[in-house]
Amino acid sequence: MSTAIVLPTLSAWAASHLSGLLESKTQAAFNRAFDATFASKLDATVNGKHLSRDQYKQVLLDQSGAAPLEADASVQIEGQTVSLGDQGQLAGLVGLFYTSLDDSKYLVLGAPVETRTLSSINMTIEPTEKNPQPPTLHIRGYFDPRRVTVVNQIFSESTLHVTIPASSVPAQKAASTGQVELGPDPLNVPPKQKRSLPGVVRLPPGEMGAGPETLPGFGAFGVGPAIIPGETVGDIVQRGA
Repeated sequence: MSTAIVLPTLSAWAASHLSGLLESKTQAAFNRAFDATFASKLDATVNGKHLSRDQYKQVLLDQSGAAPLEADASVQIEGQTVSLGDQGQLAGLVGLFYTSLDDSKYLVLGAPVETRTLSSINMTIEPTEKNPQPPTLHIRGYFDPRRVTVVNQIFSESTLHVTIPASSVPAQKAASTGQVELGPDPLNVPPKQKRSLPGVVRLPPGEMGAGPETLPGFGAFGVGPAIIPGETVGDIVQRGA
């Protein structure tokens, strides 16, 4: 009794093969994945330009993690559509839309440069390979004859900018010399002017009502008190004129 192993659907086959191809780590793994996905006779068109099989292989290699300057790659399938042929899941047309992120081996400001690729790819898949297993083998289904015979791909690449959070940048300490430096003088400030204070007011004797001082003994008893007009000193009254 033989046991049949069910092959994956056409869309699942295309998505898994493309992801495994672009996420390859080494050149040898990439070569095996490419030969297991694309037929030996391949009709390839990329961004409207017809390419040979080897040229298309180099395009995918540059987008993969096996590229000489890349350290890692991850693929995210954003959408897919399928149109089956007359052979069921063995043949048909598959369309995929995916995003891939590639990290460079080289660092810029301490972080790897990341490249993002947006792509839409349409693949015609046919059972082109012959089963190498002998017909007497009682286990069937290990061989997958499907390969991509026609591919039409459109893609664009962009480099993501590297940014460093401000919190990771050490603050510089201000150098202190111990000397006090004064800043520049204020602008447009007029110089200080001397405040004029009122001087001593001198009035003529006629305005103050002062008169000749007459004291008893005509000064023989010393200097008398200050005479204010209208004040009485002894029997003498000084009045303003």
